[in-house]
Amino acid sequence: MSFIETASNNFMLVQVTVRRWSGVQQLKSGSAKAAQQANANPDAARMYVNLLGSHHADLKQVSAKFAAIRTYLYEHTLPFSDAGEGQQRRGDRLVAVANVPEVLSKLGELKSEAYAALDAFLPEYDRLREFAIQHDLGDWRSEVSYPTADEVRSMFAASLTPPQPIPMCDMSALNLPAGLAADIAARHEAALSTQLEGAKDAAIDGARDHMANVEKQLTEGKRLHQSLIDNAKRHATLLRGMVQGYDNDPRVLQIADLIDEQIGSIGNIERVKNSATLRATAIRAAQTAHKTLGAVSKAPSTAQPVTASTGNVVMGDSLLADLID
Repeated sequence: MSFIETASNNFMLVQVTVRRWSGVQQLKSGSAKAAQQANANPDAARMYVNLLGSHHADLKQVSAKFAAIRTYLYEHTLPFSDAGEGQQRRGDRLVAVANVPEVLSKLGELKSEAYAALDAFLPEYDRLREFAIQHDLGDWRSEVSYPTADEVRSMFAASLTPPQPIPMCDMSALNLPAGLAADIAARHEAALSTQLEGAKDAAIDGARDHMANVEKQLTEGKRLHQSLIDNAKRHATLLRGMVQGYDNDPRVLQIADLIDEQIGSIGNIERVKNSATLRATAIRAAQTAHKTLGAVSKAPSTAQPVTASTGNVVMGDSLLADLID
């Protein structure tokens, strides 16, 4: 069984869409007047105003509830994208089949909390808007415009696509020339290979970055937070789940075990604060994990990349190269 087939049996794809209203408006006249008063070029000035003024925090609390949905998804899944480093990776997220029920349950809980916060906020919206106009905006009130409460509701949204399997490419049922069918299948598998390697790289990079943070905080940090341990356990889980469902890379599995055994097992951060031995052990583990994961990220993949090839293709049988290469 190929690495791609293994992954298709162990992962599913989910996607979350979240929309939020910022409650912020740019003031063109206001920024021009401010620039004039400062003897500055108006083109260099941008001024924004919180439409709810001193009650903007009420809106931010609602917005934060919606943002928490995507944050949870991004923290407990991996990107499934062919975007390169530094490019936007929104879209499908890879989640281990065994974790699908837990992820869906938590996303549903967060979605319910977000809409409950919105439902509690909207009856107050008109009052908060009038208060801002009367007490917070001053001369800017003539330039701002407000959506209605119903329009505000429509600007918030959260939805989750039903989990989908990784799309495999079976050309056997299609009546295509052999060469064209083989070329399409090879290119599809090459794209899947890139996406799976990208997910593995994301798991490695995330864990490596956190290990650097663990080392720094345990060495220099003045205030240690529980999230240092909790996030270490989360990254170890993502690492282990990714490689167990894909290529069983022993290097990464060993590091996941090391993080769990030497850092995650600490449990309560207070233990580190009160034990120089535990702290030293965790620092060494973080250093080792950071160094090893860095080496893994630079080394060739244990899963051989799939590339489109004409090795088993009747030459001249495929038109894809002329069309898209």
